[in-house]
Parts: sequence; C-alpha cells; structure tokens
Amino acid sequence: MLVVGAGGHARVCIEALLDGGMDVVGCVSADGNGAAGLPCPVLGRTADLADVALAAAATHAFVAVGDNAARQALAGECERASLPLVTAISRFAMVSSSARLGDGVVVLAGAVVNAAAVVGRGVILNTRSSVDHDNVVADFAHISVGVSLGGSVSIGARALVGIGSTVLPGLKVGDDAVVGGGAVVVRSVPAGATVVGVPATVQS
Repeated sequence: MLVVGAGGHARVCIEALLDGGMDVVGCVSADGNGAAGLPCPVLGRTADLADVALAAAATHAFVAVGDNAARQALAGECERASLPLVTAISRFAMVSSSARLGDGVVVLAGAVVNAAAVVGRGVILNTRSSVDHDNVVADFAHISVGVSLGGSVSIGARALVGIGSTVLPGLKVGDDAVVGGGAVVVRSVPAGATVVGVPATVQS
C-alpha cells in the first residue's frame, strides 16, 4: 500500500496502518520530501502517483493529509490511478460493531465510535475523539483531537471540528463549516460558517 502524504499526520496514520497489519511500501508527497521520523521511505512526488505505485507494486492507497479539501482531491487522484482507499484503525481505538466506516477513514488512538454511527469516506477521527450513537459524519470531515459529539449529531462534508470542542446532541454542523478549538456548539451551524466560543457563535 502507498501512503499519500508524508507529514506529521502521515506519521500517525502510518503507525495505525502498521498496527493493523498492513504492508506500507512507502509515501509520496507534493515535493518528494517527508517529515522526520517517518517509518517508511518517501518514494516520489504526488504528481507521479500512478508511476510510483506501479514501480512499488502498490495495489491500494491511504491519503494521510490533514486539509479536508486537499484530502478529497487526492482521494480522487488515487481512484484515477486505480488505487482503492483502505481504512486505518488504531489498535487503541474502539469502534462499535454496528457502526459503519467508509473507505479511507482513519480512527486514531483513544477514539470511540459508538452504536449505529455512520462515518463517510476519507474522514479523520483524531486522537481521543468521541463519535456517539447515531452520528453521521459526512465525507472528508475532520473530527479533531479530544472532540465530543453528542448523540444523533450530523457533521457535514469537509467540516472541521476543532480540538477539544463539543457539539451537543441532535445538532448539525453544515458542509465546509469550522468549529473553533474549545467551542461548545449549542445550536446548529450553517454550511460554510465559522463558530467559536462558549457558547459557540458565528463569526462575521
């Protein structure tokens, strides 16, 4: 398998992939360079994805890039290169047997995905995040470190829920919205809006 991305987030994702027994042949990055401490070599540039995958005999890919829109675009490049996306789950995470995860998801250490949650493609469930029962997290969203989502919460596509924030039960965070770090969301957030604070309010 080939990892697309070679920064700090990639390092964490690669550990989760290796924990799951996956064979990671190497990484590609935009400039062909990688972060210190990567547990696999950087084999080339993202622009040469198909050629690098062929040379490395990679049959699958994982996109390990934190930016949501970039991750979505790179997932499309993997598909065009006939590299299906795999999902990475840390051995220190807990995923309910009734939860459903899309392709290319990462569930990092200490994260919890509870009963009947649905997690879309390319989602990041970062360290110690909590996705409670009946949540729906749409494609390429990022649930950051230490986030708590109450029951029946809906998170839109490419939304970013910042470090240590809380979304109360039954609320919706729209597509491409941003919830600032430490915010407490007490009412639904419109698509594209940025909210911060306790309680969270929309920034003009």
